[in-house]
Amino acid sequence: MADERRFRSLQEAARFMEAEIDRPVTPQVTDLGNSLVLRTRSLALTGGQFTNVYDLSWASSSSTAALRFTPRPTAAVDAAQHAPATSSAAFFTLLDEASGLPAQTSLNLAIEQGRVLSMPVVDREALVSRAGALSLCDLTAAGHVALNGTQLTWTGSLTDRQAECYVFGNGNMVIDRRNDPEKGSVRVLDEASRVTPALPPRADRVDVGFTLTGGREFRSTGVAVDGGLDIFAHDLVLRCPARHVDLRGDNLLEIRSVGELHADAWPDSAVTVGPSLDVADFAAHPINTDRSLDVAPPFAPSRRARMVVFEDRVGRTHLRLFDGRPGSRVFQGVTPQEARDSVAADPGFRWGCFIDGGQTAKMWVALDGELTSFGNRHYLRWPKADENEFVWVPDTGRPISSIITLQHRSETQRAVDAARAASLALPPRPPAARTDPGLSSAHPSAAGPPHRGRDRDAGRGR
Repeated sequence: MADERRFRSLQEAARFMEAEIDRPVTPQVTDLGNSLVLRTRSLALTGGQFTNVYDLSWASSSSTAALRFTPRPTAAVDAAQHAPATSSAAFFTLLDEASGLPAQTSLNLAIEQGRVLSMPVVDREALVSRAGALSLCDLTAAGHVALNGTQLTWTGSLTDRQAECYVFGNGNMVIDRRNDPEKGSVRVLDEASRVTPALPPRADRVDVGFTLTGGREFRSTGVAVDGGLDIFAHDLVLRCPARHVDLRGDNLLEIRSVGELHADAWPDSAVTVGPSLDVADFAAHPINTDRSLDVAPPFAPSRRARMVVFEDRVGRTHLRLFDGRPGSRVFQGVTPQEARDSVAADPGFRWGCFIDGGQTAKMWVALDGELTSFGNRHYLRWPKADENEFVWVPDTGRPISSIITLQHRSETQRAVDAARAASLALPPRPPAARTDPGLSSAHPSAAGPPHRGRDRDAGRGR
Protein backbone atom coordinates (compact mmCIF):
# COMPACT_ATOMS: atom_id res chain seq x y z
CA MET A 1 0.00 0.00 0.00
CA ALA A 2 1.39 3.38 -1.02
CA ASP A 3 1.85 6.21 1.44
CA GLU A 4 -0.36 9.28 1.17
CA ARG A 5 1.22 12.24 -0.55
CA ARG A 6 0.14 15.87 -0.31
CA PHE A 7 0.12 18.62 -2.92
CA ARG A 8 -0.41 22.37 -2.74
CA SER A 9 -2.11 22.56 -6.14
CA LEU A 10 -3.71 20.44 -8.84
CA GLN A 11 -0.89 21.40 -11.20
CA GLU A 12 1.70 20.01 -8.80
CA ALA A 13 -0.34 16.82 -8.44
CA ALA A 14 -0.72 16.44 -12.22
CA ARG A 15 3.06 16.68 -12.74
CA PHE A 16 3.62 13.97 -10.14
CA MET A 17 0.88 11.71 -11.62
CA GLU A 18 2.34 11.97 -15.11
CA ALA A 19 5.66 10.60 -13.91
CA GLU A 20 4.27 8.12 -11.39
CA ILE A 21 1.22 6.67 -13.16
CA ASP A 22 1.42 7.33 -16.91
CA ARG A 23 3.66 4.41 -17.80
CA PRO A 24 3.07 0.90 -19.14
CA VAL A 25 3.02 -1.98 -16.65
CA THR A 26 5.22 -5.03 -16.92
CA PRO A 27 3.35 -8.09 -18.26
CA GLN A 28 2.80 -10.58 -15.46
CA VAL A 29 0.62 -13.59 -14.56
CA THR A 30 -0.04 -14.31 -10.89
CA ASP A 31 -1.76 -17.46 -9.62
CA LEU A 32 -3.82 -16.52 -6.55
CA GLY A 33 -5.00 -20.09 -5.87
CA ASN A 34 -8.33 -21.89 -6.38
CA SER A 35 -8.36 -21.00 -10.09
CA LEU A 36 -8.11 -17.24 -9.38
CA VAL A 37 -5.57 -15.63 -11.72
CA LEU A 38 -4.42 -12.01 -12.13
CA ARG A 39 -2.94 -10.94 -15.45
CA THR A 40 -1.43 -7.50 -16.04
CA ARG A 41 -0.28 -6.10 -19.36
CA SER A 42 -0.09 -2.93 -21.41
CA LEU A 43 -2.21 -2.48 -24.55
CA ALA A 44 -1.07 -0.11 -27.30
CA LEU A 45 -3.75 2.13 -28.80
CA THR A 46 -3.92 4.43 -31.81
CA GLY A 47 -2.54 7.94 -31.59
CA GLY A 48 0.48 6.92 -29.54
CA GLN A 49 -1.64 6.14 -26.48
CA PHE A 50 -1.86 3.03 -24.30
CA THR A 51 -3.87 1.53 -21.48
CA ASN A 52 -2.86 -0.83 -18.69
CA VAL A 53 -5.06 -3.90 -18.46
CA TYR A 54 -5.72 -5.75 -15.19
CA ASP A 55 -7.63 -9.01 -15.63
CA LEU A 56 -8.92 -11.16 -12.75
CA SER A 57 -10.34 -14.49 -13.88
CA TRP A 58 -11.66 -17.56 -12.09
CA ALA A 59 -13.66 -20.76 -12.49
CA SER A 60 -16.98 -20.49 -10.65
CA SER A 61 -16.54 -24.09 -9.47
CA SER A 62 -13.51 -23.01 -7.42
CA SER A 63 -14.13 -19.36 -6.49
CA THR A 64 -17.26 -17.39 -5.67
CA ALA A 65 -18.33 -13.84 -6.52
CA ALA A 66 -20.78 -11.83 -4.42
CA LEU A 67 -22.12 -8.27 -4.56
CA ARG A 68 -22.01 -6.24 -1.37
CA PHE A 69 -23.64 -2.85 -0.68
CA THR A 70 -23.39 -0.02 1.82
CA PRO A 71 -26.14 2.61 2.24
CA ARG A 72 -23.51 5.37 2.02
CA PRO A 73 -20.34 5.50 -0.12
CA THR A 74 -17.43 4.20 1.92
CA ALA A 75 -13.81 3.24 1.42
CA ALA A 76 -13.78 -0.30 0.08
CA VAL A 77 -10.20 -0.98 1.10
CA ASP A 78 -11.27 -2.19 4.56
CA ALA A 79 -13.64 -4.81 3.11
CA ALA A 80 -10.93 -5.80 0.65
CA GLN A 81 -8.73 -6.89 3.54
CA HIS A 82 -10.95 -9.95 4.04
CA ALA A 83 -10.96 -11.44 0.52
CA PRO A 84 -8.36 -12.78 -1.91
CA ALA A 85 -9.64 -10.24 -4.46
CA THR A 86 -12.17 -7.41 -4.51
CA SER A 87 -13.34 -4.89 -7.08
CA SER A 88 -15.55 -1.85 -7.18
CA ALA A 89 -18.98 -2.61 -8.60
CA ALA A 90 -21.86 -0.59 -10.00
CA PHE A 91 -23.16 2.97 -10.38
CA PHE A 92 -23.86 4.95 -7.23
CA THR A 93 -24.96 8.43 -6.19
CA LEU A 94 -22.09 10.81 -6.92
CA LEU A 95 -22.79 14.41 -5.92
CA ASP A 96 -20.67 17.38 -4.89
CA GLU A 97 -23.54 19.58 -3.74
CA ALA A 98 -26.87 18.30 -2.45
CA SER A 99 -29.27 18.71 0.45
CA GLY A 100 -28.78 15.02 1.22
CA LEU A 101 -28.33 11.53 -0.18
CA PRO A 102 -30.90 8.82 -0.88
CA ALA A 103 -31.48 6.11 1.71
CA GLN A 104 -29.69 3.67 -0.62
CA THR A 105 -26.97 5.13 -2.83
CA SER A 106 -26.36 2.19 -5.18
CA LEU A 107 -28.49 3.27 -8.15
CA ASN A 108 -31.60 1.41 -9.28
CA LEU A 109 -31.68 -2.34 -8.51
CA ALA A 110 -29.74 -3.62 -5.52
CA ILE A 111 -30.26 -7.10 -4.05
CA GLU A 112 -28.06 -8.53 -1.31
CA GLN A 113 -28.43 -11.85 0.50
CA GLY A 114 -31.76 -12.37 -1.24
CA ARG A 115 -33.21 -9.05 -0.01
CA VAL A 116 -34.28 -6.23 -2.33
CA LEU A 117 -32.63 -3.05 -1.06
CA SER A 118 -33.40 -0.69 -3.93
CA MET A 119 -35.74 -0.82 -6.93
CA PRO A 120 -35.10 0.10 -10.58
CA VAL A 121 -37.01 2.92 -12.25
CA VAL A 122 -35.61 2.20 -15.76
CA ASP A 123 -35.05 -0.89 -17.88
CA ARG A 124 -31.38 -1.78 -17.78
CA GLU A 125 -28.88 -4.65 -17.74
CA ALA A 126 -28.36 -6.35 -14.38
CA LEU A 127 -25.50 -8.43 -13.00
CA VAL A 128 -26.75 -11.39 -10.97
CA SER A 129 -25.00 -13.74 -8.53
CA ARG A 130 -26.43 -17.15 -7.65
CA ALA A 131 -24.44 -19.61 -5.53
CA GLY A 132 -21.33 -17.55 -6.26
CA ALA A 133 -21.67 -17.63 -10.07
CA LEU A 134 -22.23 -14.41 -12.03
CA SER A 135 -24.59 -13.96 -15.00
CA LEU A 136 -26.18 -11.13 -16.93
CA CYS A 137 -29.78 -10.35 -17.84
CA ASP A 138 -31.71 -7.53 -19.51
CA LEU A 139 -33.97 -6.51 -16.65
CA THR A 140 -37.35 -4.89 -17.19
CA ALA A 141 -38.33 -2.41 -14.48
CA ALA A 142 -41.75 -3.99 -14.02
CA GLY A 143 -43.41 -6.82 -12.18
CA HIS A 144 -45.71 -7.44 -9.24
CA VAL A 145 -45.94 -6.28 -5.63
CA ALA A 146 -48.23 -7.24 -2.78
CA LEU A 147 -49.57 -4.13 -1.04
CA ASN A 148 -51.38 -4.98 2.20
CA GLY A 149 -51.95 -8.46 0.78
CA THR A 150 -53.31 -7.35 -2.62
CA GLN A 151 -51.21 -8.22 -5.67
CA LEU A 152 -50.70 -5.27 -8.04
CA THR A 153 -48.62 -4.62 -11.14
CA TRP A 154 -45.81 -2.05 -11.00
CA THR A 155 -43.46 -0.36 -13.42
CA GLY A 156 -40.57 2.06 -13.09
CA SER A 157 -41.64 5.69 -13.09
CA LEU A 158 -39.21 6.53 -15.91
CA THR A 159 -40.55 3.86 -18.27
CA ASP A 160 -43.37 4.41 -20.79
CA ARG A 161 -45.42 1.46 -19.55
CA GLN A 162 -48.75 1.57 -17.75
CA ALA A 163 -49.33 -0.34 -14.53
CA GLU A 164 -51.34 -0.11 -11.35
CA CYS A 165 -48.34 1.22 -9.38
CA TYR A 166 -45.30 3.34 -10.27
CA VAL A 167 -41.98 3.05 -8.45
CA PHE A 168 -39.81 6.05 -7.62
CA GLY A 169 -36.30 5.61 -6.29
CA ASN A 170 -32.78 6.96 -6.34
CA GLY A 171 -32.71 6.57 -10.13
CA ASN A 172 -35.15 9.50 -10.36
CA MET A 173 -32.58 12.06 -9.25
CA VAL A 174 -31.34 14.61 -11.78
CA ILE A 175 -27.75 15.83 -11.71
CA ASP A 176 -26.72 19.20 -13.14
CA ARG A 177 -23.26 20.67 -13.61
CA ARG A 178 -22.10 24.04 -12.30
CA ASN A 179 -18.85 25.76 -13.18
CA ASP A 180 -16.41 26.01 -10.30
CA PRO A 181 -13.30 28.20 -10.37
CA GLU A 182 -11.19 25.58 -8.57
CA LYS A 183 -12.60 22.19 -9.62
CA GLY A 184 -13.69 23.15 -13.13
CA SER A 185 -17.24 21.89 -12.58
CA VAL A 186 -19.19 20.25 -9.78
CA ARG A 187 -22.10 17.81 -9.74
CA VAL A 188 -25.18 19.48 -8.27
CA LEU A 189 -28.47 17.81 -7.39
CA ASP A 190 -31.60 19.26 -8.97
CA GLU A 191 -33.47 19.43 -5.67
CA ALA A 192 -36.87 19.18 -7.36
CA SER A 193 -35.96 15.68 -8.53
CA ARG A 194 -35.77 14.30 -5.00
CA VAL A 195 -39.56 14.61 -4.55
CA THR A 196 -42.39 12.94 -6.45
CA PRO A 197 -44.34 14.99 -9.03
CA ALA A 198 -47.54 16.68 -7.94
CA LEU A 199 -50.73 14.64 -8.05
CA PRO A 200 -53.81 16.31 -9.58
CA PRO A 201 -56.93 16.68 -7.39
CA ARG A 202 -59.11 13.57 -7.16
CA ALA A 203 -56.41 11.50 -8.83
CA ASP A 204 -57.41 8.45 -6.78
CA ARG A 205 -53.69 7.80 -6.23
CA VAL A 206 -51.33 8.40 -3.34
CA ASP A 207 -47.57 8.29 -2.90
CA VAL A 208 -46.38 5.95 -0.15
CA GLY A 209 -42.79 5.86 1.07
CA PHE A 210 -41.52 2.48 2.26
CA THR A 211 -38.52 1.43 4.35
CA LEU A 212 -37.12 -2.08 4.42
CA THR A 213 -37.76 -3.96 7.65
CA GLY A 214 -35.43 -6.53 9.19
CA GLY A 215 -36.80 -9.16 6.80
CA ARG A 216 -37.90 -8.86 3.20
CA GLU A 217 -40.97 -6.68 3.74
CA PHE A 218 -41.17 -2.92 3.43
CA ARG A 219 -43.20 -0.85 5.90
CA SER A 220 -44.73 2.52 5.09
CA THR A 221 -42.91 5.50 6.60
CA GLY A 222 -44.63 8.35 4.77
CA VAL A 223 -47.76 9.12 2.74
CA ALA A 224 -48.55 12.07 0.45
CA VAL A 225 -51.95 12.52 -1.19
CA ASP A 226 -50.82 15.50 -3.31
CA GLY A 227 -47.40 14.21 -4.42
CA GLY A 228 -44.21 15.97 -3.33
CA LEU A 229 -43.05 13.03 -1.20
CA ASP A 230 -39.33 13.01 -0.42
CA ILE A 231 -37.89 10.05 -2.36
CA PHE A 232 -34.56 10.28 -0.51
CA ALA A 233 -36.25 9.68 2.86
CA HIS A 234 -37.36 6.16 1.91
CA ASP A 235 -35.93 3.01 0.37
CA LEU A 236 -38.60 3.27 -2.33
CA VAL A 237 -41.75 5.24 -3.07
CA LEU A 238 -44.83 3.67 -4.63
CA ARG A 239 -47.49 5.72 -6.42
CA CYS A 240 -50.52 3.46 -6.16
CA PRO A 241 -54.34 3.36 -6.06
CA ALA A 242 -55.60 5.07 -2.90
CA ARG A 243 -58.13 2.32 -2.19
CA HIS A 244 -55.33 -0.09 -1.31
CA VAL A 245 -53.63 2.27 1.19
CA ASP A 246 -54.33 2.87 4.85
CA LEU A 247 -53.67 6.61 5.05
CA ARG A 248 -53.41 6.61 8.85
CA GLY A 249 -51.93 3.23 9.66
CA ASP A 250 -49.21 0.82 8.64
CA ASN A 251 -48.91 -0.39 5.08
CA LEU A 252 -46.87 -3.47 4.23
CA LEU A 253 -45.25 -4.04 0.85
CA GLU A 254 -43.70 -7.19 -0.55
CA ILE A 255 -41.81 -7.21 -3.84
CA ARG A 256 -43.06 -10.27 -5.74
CA SER A 257 -41.05 -9.82 -8.94
CA VAL A 258 -38.64 -7.50 -10.72
CA GLY A 259 -38.64 -8.30 -14.42
CA GLU A 260 -37.69 -11.98 -14.72
CA LEU A 261 -36.48 -12.20 -11.10
CA HIS A 262 -39.05 -13.63 -8.69
CA ALA A 263 -39.42 -13.64 -4.92
CA ASP A 264 -39.55 -17.43 -4.63
CA ALA A 265 -36.06 -17.58 -6.16
CA TRP A 266 -34.39 -14.21 -5.60
CA PRO A 267 -30.71 -14.26 -6.56
CA ASP A 268 -28.20 -14.01 -3.74
CA SER A 269 -27.27 -10.58 -5.05
CA ALA A 270 -27.89 -8.40 -8.10
CA VAL A 271 -27.23 -4.87 -9.28
CA THR A 272 -27.99 -2.58 -12.21
CA VAL A 273 -24.94 -2.22 -14.48
CA GLY A 274 -23.80 -0.65 -17.75
CA PRO A 275 -24.35 -1.75 -21.35
CA SER A 276 -23.98 -5.33 -22.49
CA LEU A 277 -20.95 -6.05 -24.66
CA ASP A 278 -23.47 -7.21 -27.29
CA VAL A 279 -24.78 -3.65 -27.80
CA ALA A 280 -24.30 -2.58 -31.41
CA ASP A 281 -23.85 1.15 -30.68
CA PHE A 282 -22.74 2.12 -27.18
CA ALA A 283 -23.32 5.83 -27.83
CA ALA A 284 -27.00 5.12 -28.60
CA HIS A 285 -27.62 3.18 -25.38
CA PRO A 286 -30.29 4.91 -23.22
CA ILE A 287 -27.90 5.01 -20.27
CA ASN A 288 -26.25 8.00 -21.94
CA THR A 289 -29.30 10.16 -21.23
CA ASP A 290 -29.66 8.94 -17.64
CA ARG A 291 -29.45 12.14 -15.59
CA SER A 292 -29.04 10.26 -12.31
CA LEU A 293 -25.49 9.51 -13.50
CA ASP A 294 -24.35 12.88 -14.83
CA VAL A 295 -24.87 15.38 -17.62
CA ALA A 296 -22.03 13.90 -19.69
CA PRO A 297 -22.90 10.58 -21.42
CA PRO A 298 -20.86 7.83 -19.71
CA PHE A 299 -20.55 5.64 -22.80
CA ALA A 300 -19.76 8.21 -25.45
CA PRO A 301 -16.86 7.22 -27.76
CA SER A 302 -14.22 8.86 -25.57
CA ARG A 303 -11.27 7.28 -23.80
CA ARG A 304 -11.46 6.81 -20.07
CA ALA A 305 -10.91 4.05 -17.55
CA ARG A 306 -13.41 1.22 -18.09
CA MET A 307 -14.22 -2.03 -16.32
CA VAL A 308 -16.09 -5.02 -17.74
CA VAL A 309 -17.22 -8.38 -16.42
CA PHE A 310 -17.62 -11.28 -18.83
CA GLU A 311 -17.56 -15.04 -19.25
CA ASP A 312 -15.07 -16.35 -21.79
CA ARG A 313 -15.48 -19.17 -24.31
CA VAL A 314 -14.24 -21.84 -21.88
CA GLY A 315 -16.46 -20.78 -18.97
CA ARG A 316 -14.08 -18.66 -16.88
CA THR A 317 -15.44 -15.40 -15.49
CA HIS A 318 -13.36 -12.23 -15.81
CA LEU A 319 -13.20 -8.78 -14.27
CA ARG A 320 -11.12 -6.69 -16.64
CA LEU A 321 -10.07 -3.12 -15.89
CA PHE A 322 -8.72 -0.85 -18.64
CA ASP A 323 -6.90 1.83 -16.69
CA GLY A 324 -6.41 5.50 -17.53
CA ARG A 325 -5.97 8.94 -16.00
CA PRO A 326 -8.10 11.99 -16.80
CA GLY A 327 -5.99 14.74 -18.34
CA SER A 328 -3.16 12.45 -19.43
CA ARG A 329 -1.71 12.92 -22.90
CA VAL A 330 -0.97 9.23 -23.47
CA PHE A 331 -2.80 7.24 -20.77
CA GLN A 332 -6.47 8.22 -20.96
CA GLY A 333 -8.09 4.76 -21.03
CA VAL A 334 -10.21 3.22 -23.80
CA THR A 335 -13.46 3.85 -25.63
CA PRO A 336 -16.33 1.38 -25.05
CA GLN A 337 -15.70 -0.05 -28.51
CA GLU A 338 -11.98 -0.52 -27.82
CA ALA A 339 -12.81 -2.33 -24.58
CA ARG A 340 -15.28 -4.64 -26.31
CA ASP A 341 -12.87 -5.31 -29.20
CA SER A 342 -10.10 -6.21 -26.75
CA VAL A 343 -12.31 -8.72 -24.94
CA ALA A 344 -13.63 -10.18 -28.20
CA ALA A 345 -10.08 -10.71 -29.45
CA ASP A 346 -8.68 -12.14 -26.22
CA PRO A 347 -10.21 -14.42 -25.01
CA GLY A 348 -13.67 -13.92 -26.57
CA PHE A 349 -16.92 -13.83 -24.58
CA ARG A 350 -20.24 -15.61 -24.16
CA TRP A 351 -21.75 -12.69 -22.28
CA GLY A 352 -20.41 -9.53 -20.72
CA CYS A 353 -21.15 -5.95 -19.71
CA PHE A 354 -19.61 -2.74 -18.46
CA ILE A 355 -19.99 -2.57 -14.70
CA ASP A 356 -20.11 1.23 -14.44
CA GLY A 357 -18.67 4.31 -16.13
CA GLY A 358 -15.19 3.21 -15.08
CA GLN A 359 -13.65 6.28 -13.47
CA THR A 360 -14.04 4.89 -9.96
CA ALA A 361 -13.14 1.32 -10.99
CA LYS A 362 -10.53 -0.37 -8.79
CA MET A 363 -9.28 -3.82 -7.87
CA TRP A 364 -7.63 -4.98 -4.67
CA VAL A 365 -5.71 -8.25 -4.57
CA ALA A 366 -3.88 -9.99 -1.71
CA LEU A 367 -0.34 -10.56 -3.04
CA ASP A 368 2.18 -12.27 -0.76
CA GLY A 369 0.13 -11.31 2.28
CA GLU A 370 -0.09 -7.64 1.31
CA LEU A 371 -3.12 -5.86 -0.15
CA THR A 372 -2.27 -4.31 -3.53
CA SER A 373 -4.57 -2.00 -5.51
CA PHE A 374 -4.89 -1.63 -9.27
CA GLY A 375 -6.58 1.04 -11.37
CA ASN A 376 -7.56 4.69 -10.96
CA ARG A 377 -4.58 5.44 -8.75
CA HIS A 378 -4.84 9.13 -9.61
CA TYR A 379 -7.57 9.82 -7.06
CA LEU A 380 -7.06 12.96 -4.97
CA ARG A 381 -8.93 13.82 -1.78
CA TRP A 382 -9.84 17.48 -2.04
CA PRO A 383 -9.00 19.91 0.79
CA LYS A 384 -11.53 20.11 3.59
CA ALA A 385 -12.69 23.40 5.04
CA ASP A 386 -9.71 23.70 7.39
CA GLU A 387 -7.11 22.32 4.94
CA ASN A 388 -5.23 23.65 1.93
CA GLU A 389 -3.66 20.50 0.50
CA PHE A 390 -4.77 17.81 -1.95
CA VAL A 391 -4.08 14.30 -0.66
CA TRP A 392 -3.15 11.45 -3.00
CA VAL A 393 -4.87 8.26 -1.84
CA PRO A 394 -4.03 5.77 -4.61
CA ASP A 395 -4.98 2.60 -2.75
CA THR A 396 -8.16 3.85 -1.10
CA GLY A 397 -9.65 5.61 -4.10
CA ARG A 398 -13.07 7.24 -4.15
CA PRO A 399 -15.64 6.05 -1.58
CA ILE A 400 -18.10 3.71 -3.30
CA SER A 401 -21.42 2.02 -2.53
CA SER A 402 -20.94 -1.50 -3.89
CA ILE A 403 -18.18 -4.04 -4.35
CA ILE A 404 -17.66 -7.51 -5.79
CA THR A 405 -15.84 -9.85 -3.42
CA LEU A 406 -14.12 -13.02 -4.64
CA GLN A 407 -13.61 -15.90 -2.22
CA HIS A 408 -12.12 -19.38 -2.56
CA ARG A 409 -14.87 -21.99 -2.59
CA SER A 410 -14.45 -24.75 0.00
CA GLU A 411 -15.07 -28.41 -0.76
CA THR A 412 -18.24 -28.25 1.35
CA GLN A 413 -19.47 -25.24 -0.61
CA ARG A 414 -18.77 -27.02 -3.88
CA ALA A 415 -20.94 -29.97 -2.91
CA VAL A 416 -23.79 -27.76 -1.64
CA ASP A 417 -23.66 -25.49 -4.67
CA ALA A 418 -23.63 -28.44 -7.07
CA ALA A 419 -26.77 -29.81 -5.42
CA ARG A 420 -28.40 -26.39 -5.48
CA ALA A 421 -27.56 -25.88 -9.14
CA ALA A 422 -29.10 -29.25 -9.95
CA SER A 423 -32.29 -28.36 -8.07
CA LEU A 424 -32.55 -25.07 -9.98
CA ALA A 425 -32.18 -26.65 -13.40
CA LEU A 426 -34.99 -25.61 -15.71
CA PRO A 427 -36.18 -26.92 -19.08
CA PRO A 428 -35.09 -24.85 -22.10
CA ARG A 429 -36.89 -21.54 -22.52
CA PRO A 430 -39.38 -21.27 -25.38
CA PRO A 431 -37.98 -19.20 -28.24
CA ALA A 432 -40.77 -16.61 -28.20
CA ALA A 433 -40.86 -13.90 -25.53
CA ARG A 434 -43.94 -13.94 -23.32
CA THR A 435 -45.96 -10.89 -22.39
CA ASP A 436 -46.67 -10.40 -18.71
CA PRO A 437 -50.49 -10.48 -18.54
CA GLY A 438 -50.45 -8.10 -15.59
CA LEU A 439 -49.02 -5.24 -17.63
CA SER A 440 -50.71 -3.04 -20.21
CA SER A 441 -50.63 -4.53 -23.70
CA ALA A 442 -50.64 -1.01 -25.13
CA HIS A 443 -46.85 -0.99 -24.84
CA PRO A 444 -44.87 -3.66 -26.71
CA SER A 445 -41.99 -3.27 -24.25
CA ALA A 446 -44.13 -4.85 -21.55
CA ALA A 447 -42.95 -8.20 -22.90
CA GLY A 448 -39.96 -9.71 -21.10
CA PRO A 449 -36.51 -8.96 -22.57
CA PRO A 450 -34.21 -11.57 -24.11
CA HIS A 451 -32.20 -13.48 -21.51
CA ARG A 452 -28.42 -13.21 -21.36
CA GLY A 453 -25.84 -15.18 -19.43
CA ARG A 454 -26.40 -18.16 -17.18
CA ASP A 455 -29.01 -17.02 -14.67
CA ARG A 456 -30.90 -20.29 -15.02
CA ASP A 457 -33.32 -19.59 -12.18
CA ALA A 458 -34.66 -16.35 -13.65
CA GLY A 459 -38.32 -16.64 -14.56
CA ARG A 460 -39.31 -19.13 -11.88
CA GLY A 461 -42.66 -18.48 -10.31
CA ARG A 462 -44.48 -17.42 -13.49
